[in-house]
Amino acid sequence: MPMWNRPEKSPVERAKAAHERRTGAAPAHTASAPGTWVLIGENVDHFGGVTVMGLSNLRAAACVSARDDELITVHAEGPYTEPVDGSTTLAQLVAGEGGASAGLTRRFAGLVQTMIARQVLPRDTAGLDITVVSDIPLGAGLGSLYAADAAVALALTGEHEDRDEPPMRARLADICSAAVNNYSSLAVLRARHTVALRGVAEQISVVDYADGSLTPAPYPGKLGVRIFSVAAALGQPHGEQKERIAVRRGFIDEAVSNFGVTSLREVPDSVDRVTEWVEARRDAGDAGAPEPAVARRWVRFCETETLRSLAAAKALRSRRGNELFTLLNSPSEAHDIDTPDALVHLALERGAAAARPAASGTSQAVIAFVPVRAADDFASRFAQDFEVVEVTPGEPARAED
Repeated sequence: MPMWNRPEKSPVERAKAAHERRTGAAPAHTASAPGTWVLIGENVDHFGGVTVMGLSNLRAAACVSARDDELITVHAEGPYTEPVDGSTTLAQLVAGEGGASAGLTRRFAGLVQTMIARQVLPRDTAGLDITVVSDIPLGAGLGSLYAADAAVALALTGEHEDRDEPPMRARLADICSAAVNNYSSLAVLRARHTVALRGVAEQISVVDYADGSLTPAPYPGKLGVRIFSVAAALGQPHGEQKERIAVRRGFIDEAVSNFGVTSLREVPDSVDRVTEWVEARRDAGDAGAPEPAVARRWVRFCETETLRSLAAAKALRSRRGNELFTLLNSPSEAHDIDTPDALVHLALERGAAAARPAASGTSQAVIAFVPVRAADDFASRFAQDFEVVEVTPGEPARAED
């Protein structure tokens, strides 16, 4: 299999052309957003932990125009997938009827509905034509759908003078994640929206969910490696573990509410105190409380993974490559999320300095960090049996009007 390379014509050009072909007019507004990739910490946002994430040079573009009726039409194109066409109305979306059951149509219409509810779009917003063209393969662990969300949201704010200001970007990221949580069949990884909209070009972003801050760190490629996504197949998102992830996040949300904090990370001795709280619930006859051992394992995982994320960010900033790669290769605390461990081990056997799941629970791809001298051989060997996408630095979402 050859490595994936983006087409010569940009997704912005292709999206504008596709939009005009199907609507008969140029789009009112256009925006694009990058793919994102996880360095470490993808499952600790609900804990108030730290996620470290980068931008890819592969992008998705979105065009939008108003319609005279109440239909929201969606056309989406991307590599390894057939084009998607669908339509719905906001009334159908809310009622769960008709075309609103389709995945991407529901996802983007849900984003429109959420932007109206959050007063970013006016309440009289009705029909829209939305066209999305992406160069980011589904299944590569590079946030293809998240890039599309960010591009659509930014295009829809074309009338806002402050759409490039940090407060609006933070607001849009929160809206995108809320929409996916409510209207998608897939689990949401909030940091992807955050970094796609707020990240820094050519840098890694360190997102601390204890306070919502985002700070830059040097790109790992400066440590003498090239970065690759390796997957058994492309073209489909990984949604099999959504319910498992939702149960764990729901439990953490309950604990946050019980302790009266904004994040569980604020609770001293959180592992022991949460375990004691769960034991007390079970002693009181609460059948919905998890097993204490399960609760302890999950909170310990969040706590130690946050510490690993902080250590990884520190290693990046001090440019200590060996320390960073050792951290990435070190085993996580026990958890019940299925991960592509065999592919991780194979990447290490074939010369990667470090390899880890692209996003545990939401992707079956692997991100591999390969010394420059061995990178071409690594990529060509893997491309014989797997799908390989090179990850190079990108830029955050931007208007393309």
